[in-house]
Amino acid sequence: MARSDRYLRLLLLLLISATFFEGYDSSILALLLPNIQSTFHVSEALLGVTRIPIELGLFVAFFVARQSDRVGRRPLLLWSVVGYTIFGGLTALSWDIWSFTFFQFASRVFLGAEFSVAITMVVEEFPVARRARALGTLLTFEGLGTIMVAILLGLGLQNGGLDWRAFFLVGIVPLIVLTFLRRRMHETERFEEERKKREHGEAIPRMPFLAAWAPRYRRNLVLVGMVYLMRSIPFFGATAWWAYYAERERGFTETEVAVYILVAYGIGCLGYYVCGRLMERIGRRPTAMIYFVGAVIFSVILFQTTDRVVSFFALMLAVGFGLGVQPVLSAFGTELFPTEIRGQAAAWVRNWFEIAGYVFGPALVGILGDHATGAIGNVGDTVSLLMIMQLPGIFLIWRHMPETKGRELDELTPEEALLSEAALT
Repeated sequence: MARSDRYLRLLLLLLISATFFEGYDSSILALLLPNIQSTFHVSEALLGVTRIPIELGLFVAFFVARQSDRVGRRPLLLWSVVGYTIFGGLTALSWDIWSFTFFQFASRVFLGAEFSVAITMVVEEFPVARRARALGTLLTFEGLGTIMVAILLGLGLQNGGLDWRAFFLVGIVPLIVLTFLRRRMHETERFEEERKKREHGEAIPRMPFLAAWAPRYRRNLVLVGMVYLMRSIPFFGATAWWAYYAERERGFTETEVAVYILVAYGIGCLGYYVCGRLMERIGRRPTAMIYFVGAVIFSVILFQTTDRVVSFFALMLAVGFGLGVQPVLSAFGTELFPTEIRGQAAAWVRNWFEIAGYVFGPALVGILGDHATGAIGNVGDTVSLLMIMQLPGIFLIWRHMPETKGRELDELTPEEALLSEAALT
């Protein structure tokens, strides 16, 4: 099933927009939260509450992404980028906090589906020797999306007449261009082979809704899903509120926030690349454990220190470990499942377990950290407390996660995964 090097480079180039705009869109909400609050005149608690319906769009994305196992990876990816482009542009026309919430909800539906399918395509198309590096490269652009928002923030785009709305309009042009360029993509060869099996009656023509929860897959699905969940609640709570925390609780200016994000994320994005290389050298499990521990330590330092220099280096390392773990998580969420349910399993892990963190992480920080009504009363302590939730995830990786280093996708069956785990205990 070998693709040419030329096509694989083109495929990676065409897929990077999925992760780039994942970082770009999320960072607009995170870095321009004070501007959005001022426009709509809402409280911190309401800002936290509105994140729930916005991120629920990524739950709904599950029902879209799972269709890639039926209609194919390529068509679903093409339609997803069209939907995200439309609703991303409409967000700039929001007239109150609830219209803003609805348009962002809809854009997240398509963005979440696009992201899940892009990961699946990389895993299915790249050979085992290059798969980890390809995932690392692809997911590096999630951090670069954040850097782009920081650059535009530093250039003062928010100071124009459109304020934060301009950031959504800027993203429309490249998305329209990519919609046409992506027609050069092919369907993945693994899916084409699976489709032929269905046509010849050698496979089930349509996978059941709960196919990924069948007994032979359930153990891996729950295991990977819980690791995603334990990491996502504190992590997304931290990323959604750091800029707000820096400005309101530590006295940073908008320019300082932009510079910190730009430089720290620029250096911290190396974490993705290093993660990909470590996965190849020492394996998925030890790489994940190193990144989880680093993320906890440096995130707590970031939200507790009052020193600007310490804050800068803590932000850089928190980004490097916290965001940089994505390649190994993506490997866990796809490599442990066969082709016929890989898209569905990735959608369950990504659009249910992980997205629970997108929904509840920012909401918990907003509600508990509200300076007037919150039980904790400040953002810094709330985020630090939530970081404890990553510890059970580290234990699950250490004790129960199968190792897939150096294995082709068709080699590791669920039964072998269970045997691998048993051998480690």
